[in-house]
Amino acid sequence: MMFVFADPSQLWLEIPTQIQEKSWQQSQPFSSPSRRWRAYLNRVCLDVFLPWLQEEYAPNAKVFPNVKALESVWEATNGTAITVGEKRLVLIPTEAVDDGELRVPQEWLDIPSWAGDYYLAVQVNPDEQWIRVWGYTTHEKLKQEGCYDARDRVYSLDKDELICDLSVLWVAQQHCPQETTQAAIAPLPTLPKVQAENLIQRLGNPEVTFPHLAVPFKLWGALLENENWRKQFYQKRLGRVSQAAQLGQWFGDLFETGWQSVESVFPESRNLATRFRRAASEAEVERVKLIALDSESEGQTVVLSMGLSETDDDRVRVRLQLHPQRGNDYLPTGVRLVLQSEEGKVLKQVEARSRDNFVQIPSFKCFPGFRFRVQVKLDKVSVTEDFVV
Repeated sequence: MMFVFADPSQLWLEIPTQIQEKSWQQSQPFSSPSRRWRAYLNRVCLDVFLPWLQEEYAPNAKVFPNVKALESVWEATNGTAITVGEKRLVLIPTEAVDDGELRVPQEWLDIPSWAGDYYLAVQVNPDEQWIRVWGYTTHEKLKQEGCYDARDRVYSLDKDELICDLSVLWVAQQHCPQETTQAAIAPLPTLPKVQAENLIQRLGNPEVTFPHLAVPFKLWGALLENENWRKQFYQKRLGRVSQAAQLGQWFGDLFETGWQSVESVFPESRNLATRFRRAASEAEVERVKLIALDSESEGQTVVLSMGLSETDDDRVRVRLQLHPQRGNDYLPTGVRLVLQSEEGKVLKQVEARSRDNFVQIPSFKCFPGFRFRVQVKLDKVSVTEDFVV
């Protein structure tokens, strides 16, 4: 293909029709049209650029972290990473005509294991079937000279600060392989399993349009850095993970991940164990789950208690309580326990006052097959658990 108006210092590559069609077919399993389109642009960009790179400069270049992980990455953010020896390139595709600046999502700079060495600005034009690599920069320059937009969580660098000739990158690698390309990166926290599970439950809801903005970046980044949790987040967004705990199976000692015995959560709290046993005196099954409520200021963890018993009329009695986590005497003031219908209609709710050591929804009876939701809310943060009897 001839590019009549092409800048000779920039890299222009044709998009073959077969790659375009295949990329579109492979980009369907995403939670929204916008994410589907984002995945399509990334896949086209990758499938055109990587073969060129392997043929011209780096035969051993490969996708990071791996091909199977791409869908979970693209559900979360824009960009594709390629490993070339000990260096990493991050392609940032966009179809925008305006190339005034390079905008890189924070995930690619501040998640330590994701950070690249070089960031390539790529324009993708599906209609005219070409991609254009119009500039690149380093992690160090983006961090030190770029502008950070806290509202969108992106780093940007003006076009004039980029190197437009990609051949300069390969020359630098040949003659200056020890060139410093990365700035220092602060480590992310290690998420407790219960906190990760609750983040997946909360952010995996496809109705959360911008999950990367719904929690502090350190939590979001730590969740994505764990490949297993990122995959669960992606599956949850697509509705491929069962969203309802099967309460009927509890009578056969089959419990979903996260639901534990009272003794395992409160092994040393004799008074609390007594309170649970008293409240659960009619329950044949008693399980609790730690619910992490994360806010911008600090995290709060509470304990959701579910008690079940079978009745003489073939129904199941359900009892719901909320308790403070181990080591705390009282619930956070204002935390709410909400019982909802399957459609989200509020049926009952209770709010913790100052110095409440537990709150509860009045027990109710229902037939097998009945579906309901339980929501735990604190300020602007909420975690929802779905159940089917």
